[in-house]
This record gives sequence, structure tokens and C-alpha cells, in this order.
Amino acid sequence: MTFFEEAVAAAMPLWRAAADEDFLTGMGEGTLDRQAFLDYIVQDSLYLRDYLKAYAMALFKSQTLRQMQVFYSVLGYVNDGENATRLRYLSEAGLTDDDVDTMEKKPACAAYTDFLLRVAREEDVPEIVMAVMPCMVGYRFVFEELLRRCPAVLEGPYAPLVRDYTAPEYAAACAEWTDFTNALCAPLPAERRAHLIDLFVQASAHELYFWQMAGGKPPKDPD
Repeated sequence: MTFFEEAVAAAMPLWRAAADEDFLTGMGEGTLDRQAFLDYIVQDSLYLRDYLKAYAMALFKSQTLRQMQVFYSVLGYVNDGENATRLRYLSEAGLTDDDVDTMEKKPACAAYTDFLLRVAREEDVPEIVMAVMPCMVGYRFVFEELLRRCPAVLEGPYAPLVRDYTAPEYAAACAEWTDFTNALCAPLPAERRAHLIDLFVQASAHELYFWQMAGGKPPKDPD
């Protein structure tokens, strides 16, 4: 088992609980309230602003050109790719990024971004990577589960978002990031690797709480 496989195994109960959340089920079945989806898009847009800051801090703290190149490429992808889809949904609702800048984070979103920014400020590159990876790779997991269960979702209004995270190009990017993470973290001492996996699990819990927030539920760990 690779280092990253060990981290995913530790977080998998949280990922599976996220994939089972009512919000994602409603997306797949076409029963999700459109205002709830718009609220999610707004909160996710607010989250992405601080997610970008975490990558920017990793870029600043990088020790090699390779690390800088990797973080720079992700900054571009998030801004030009992920945010572009959200802008489309915001535009359909008559909103812009400037409007989102004036909006407030809900508690689960604020708790998640506070966690990311604390790790980005106080810790080093491997820790930042493990704090952001559940968002990148965990999103692939939950949306691939959604598509497997509800293939007709690609015929509905949520298709652009689902395609973002189930496309072969996204799978390839996740594979590259997994390889990068293994190369960065696997050689580290056992005590530090344990801390990195703990950060990965904490971030995965925040991912679950974010989906629960989107569905109007209070945060709760799976039993």
C-alpha cells in the first residue's frame, strides 16, 4: 500500500458518507431544489478563493522548481477550469464574482477555509498538500459515484459540474497529483507521515460537513 493509498483508506468512511449525502442524491435524481444548488455554488466559490490561497502559500514555500511548477499549474486550473463552471451557474442566476465577494461564508465553509489557511500559514509544503488533496481527489470520488448511480445526470442542468470531475482529463490530473504526493511524503519519517494522514482525514471530514451544509444539515460524522 502506498502512502497515499493509506491516507485514502483512513478517510474512506468520510468519503463514502459524503457520496451518500442527500444533496448529491438530489443532483443525480433531478430532485434538488435549484436555490439549494445556487447556495452551494456561492459557498463553493467562496471556498475556492481560500483554496487558491493555500496553493499560493505552497508555491511560496516551495523548495524546488518542480514544486513551484506543480502548484502554479493547479492555480491556473482552479481559476480557469473549476471557477469557469461556477461562473456559468452564477451568471444564470444573475450573479457575478463581484457579487460573491460581498457574501458571507456559512459556518461549515468558514470552518473548512480556516483549517486550510491555518495549515498553509503554520505548516510546510507536505502538510499543505495533504490538506488540499481531499478536495481534489475526494471530489472525483463522489462525482464518479454520483455518475455511476445516476448516469442520466449528464442530461440535466448539473451536467457541466459532473463532467468537470468525471472527465478523463481530471482523472489524469488526480493521478499526477497522487504520484507527486507519494514522492513528496513517502520518504518522510513515520511520525510526520502519521500527522500528514491525520490532516488528510481532517480535511475529508470538512468535505463531508460541506456537503451536509449544502443539504441543509448540521455537521455530523458518520457512525
